[in-house]
Amino acid sequence: MNKGIVLKITQGLLPLVCMGAAALTLLGSRTAQACASCGSGSDDPLILWPNESLKTYIGFATSGSYKTVDPSGKFGSESGPTARDSLTLAVAQALRQDVFFSWTMPFLQNRLSGASLRSVGDPMAAVRWSWLLPEFSEPWRPQIQVMASHKFVLSRSLQESNRPDLLDAFGTGLPETKVGVDAFWGMHQVKGGFAWALLFPEERALGRAVIFPGNGLRSTFTLGHALGEKSKVLAGLVRETRQQRRTDGQLVSNSESVSHSGFITLDVSLFDSSTLRLSFSDRGRLFENKNMIASQAWSAALLTTWE
Repeated sequence: MNKGIVLKITQGLLPLVCMGAAALTLLGSRTAQACASCGSGSDDPLILWPNESLKTYIGFATSGSYKTVDPSGKFGSESGPTARDSLTLAVAQALRQDVFFSWTMPFLQNRLSGASLRSVGDPMAAVRWSWLLPEFSEPWRPQIQVMASHKFVLSRSLQESNRPDLLDAFGTGLPETKVGVDAFWGMHQVKGGFAWALLFPEERALGRAVIFPGNGLRSTFTLGHALGEKSKVLAGLVRETRQQRRTDGQLVSNSESVSHSGFITLDVSLFDSSTLRLSFSDRGRLFENKNMIASQAWSAALLTTWE
């Protein structure tokens, strides 16, 4: 990577890093565990284990290499921002030993040709119930969680943009509810799991049209290996499908979407209470994809468990 690109990324992330440093001083410190749908660019990145009562997440990410993928699977150029930086703050609180609640709040920055705009992203509330917990006496027993979440809308969508370069568009503009199940086997050196989630967006008027993007299904498959006692590397695949979308109550022909994302995540234990998570994901360049936007993203996050 040449010095110019490094300088641009550094300049773009600097304001977000400063915000994260300030947030760290407000948060006051155990090792993060895994789930199949965590660490893969998931919108609910936190998980609590039975001995944990409070955990925080501070993540920085930058994404780019945007390309549209048409109904036939061919790549095209993408208009709008060429890069996006994000600062994500999340907190999870145990309600009882097998149930916890989390709140995720993103802060976003779009960049294009030296110009940039910042916005609050779309927050999300989530709850997970641990239906089955792992046991040291039964190492092949998985952790199985039932999960539900709701994404609220605060940011502006493409249809609501006031700029021809779309620099002020930061979200879909549509609230969405997600319900699913997550299973993970993490007691051995080799680890892995899967998750399935149903996606239910709300129909809403955006700009001059009423939009419904279609219900969806997100499937996540993860496989990894422990690195010592408290660190691990995980790789996986996320497949997401959407039904035909509707505009003003009418189905749009050939508008169903398919996307595949590959990811790799490294969790490194820093202290007994903190874990550094480094991730890379590539969306839209594996297997079949259509009616979606391909991208690549890099992220770093600090997960801290508190007494």
